[in-house]
Amino acid sequence: MNYRELGGTGIRVSEVGFGAWTIGSGMYGNVSVEEGIKMIRRALDLGINVFDTADVYGNGESERLLGRVLRGYDVYIFTKVGYDIYSGTHGQNFRPDYIEYAVRKSLERLGLRRLTLLQLHNPPLRVIRDKEVRSVMRRLVEEGLVEHVGVALGPETNVLNEGLAALEEGYETIMFVFNALEQEPGRTLISEGLRFNAGLMTRVPHASTALNERFMVEFPKTDHRSLRSKEWLMRTREFVEKRLRPIARGLGLTLDAFAIKYVLSYPISTVFITATDTNELETYVRAADGNYLDQETLRKLEELYGEFQSLVSEP
Repeated sequence: MNYRELGGTGIRVSEVGFGAWTIGSGMYGNVSVEEGIKMIRRALDLGINVFDTADVYGNGESERLLGRVLRGYDVYIFTKVGYDIYSGTHGQNFRPDYIEYAVRKSLERLGLRRLTLLQLHNPPLRVIRDKEVRSVMRRLVEEGLVEHVGVALGPETNVLNEGLAALEEGYETIMFVFNALEQEPGRTLISEGLRFNAGLMTRVPHASTALNERFMVEFPKTDHRSLRSKEWLMRTREFVEKRLRPIARGLGLTLDAFAIKYVLSYPISTVFITATDTNELETYVRAADGNYLDQETLRKLEELYGEFQSLVSEP
């Protein structure tokens, strides 16, 4: 495993991070507790040292599972707050008093005295710019409950403006969707993030299985991937087979590996994967071997991104 700097935080993170939204949550298929524990332990064996979760994943179950299995290990657990899991509504709540309350509850579940990185979870632009929110985040750092603060961007409606605002407001990290099919606003955020020396964390490298060998179209309503329309997935997969698979094949790569290598060809800090079993986990980690895509290939993929955008925007 190779490691990269997380912006100016002084933290070195594994190029592949563990997206803990798949464990204890039911958000990505029926991953059992036993399988989740196996994946966490295998991630440690493979050199992964950063795990990303949120209080809303399984109403705290993802945090509890990580806290139980990772206790005593020298690794980083990042979490997110912003969805009210205590009132029964799961609506967004970024009131300063709620943020502090949610942080303390996350610390309890994780069995930690201090969070390495606290992220606002999908905050709208007004929240990112809110001085009171910024103030409570600073106070949590000053009080020693949190080391670093960031923003996990989403949903995919105003991400560019929200990401730029997070950088301007001094948040130390941003997390965003970035893959060969969804290159923007990721490429712009990477360019701008480097100017601010921010930690750049990406997710969804396989575009909800469109860039997997094991392509899926049908998902249960409780599965987060069901947010993609079936039409988008089918149209996207046709493009992948015609335009992207030949490039991957020419490089001697599966789609699974190609997707990871694409993301790691950019100066990001880490890519958080969506693995639902140990086989997927091992496949993705093997792709992070330091041998990534050259500039010519990246330019070609940038051209194809323009073509793809035209395709998916057609009625």
